[in-house]
Amino acid sequence: MRVFRVAILIALAMGPVSMPAFAQLMPGFKLNEGKELSEEEKARNKANEEAAKAARSKIPDAKANSDPWASVRSEPAAKPAAKAKSTAK
Repeated sequence: MRVFRVAILIALAMGPVSMPAFAQLMPGFKLNEGKELSEEEKARNKANEEAAKAARSKIPDAKANSDPWASVRSEPAAKPAAKAKSTAK
């Protein structure tokens, strides 16, 4: 009987620890599954996509050199020396 009580106590103690693992096994739910869009909603979505595309095209390209210390350095950054092979036996 004592072994049975210990087993129950261990199971109860492990329950809250294992709950996050059970959450990974639950199937997810999908939003708007099977919902048909009306013509008005399709047109609104298309207009939103076109507006977003136009907004993205207005973003300027990034500069090639984005090093803020480039004007301070006199020489390019030194590269680490190659490791010498040790011949110790």
